[in-house]
Amino acid sequence: MTHEEQLEQLDNSIAEAKEFINIRNSVLKLQKNREFKQVITEYYFKEEAARLVMAKSSNLTEEQQLLIDKMIYGIGSLAKFLDSTLVRGAQADQSYAEDEQSRVEIIAGGLV
Repeated sequence: MTHEEQLEQLDNSIAEAKEFINIRNSVLKLQKNREFKQVITEYYFKEEAARLVMAKSSNLTEEQQLLIDKMIYGIGSLAKFLDSTLVRGAQADQSYAEDEQSRVEIIAGGLV
């Protein structure tokens, strides 16, 4: 692989990392938003989750039980998505730093 190809590959990786960093930063901004906290963090993740868990113990039909299960899974899926976005953003920070360093080394080495 030529040095130009290596730089192109690093540039692509850097651009991808920046995208994930931006998405992570957007999630962080959302989590600080008062309305997001009220609706998602406080109501959906806590109150709605508790309500659905309590409803599971009610005398419901099998169809109603399945619907509640799906709703509970939805809450968990959103929470997991937000958490994984933060993790992926942190990994992108590391990747970005490493790729930038590699890029500098290739250019500084006069190989391009």
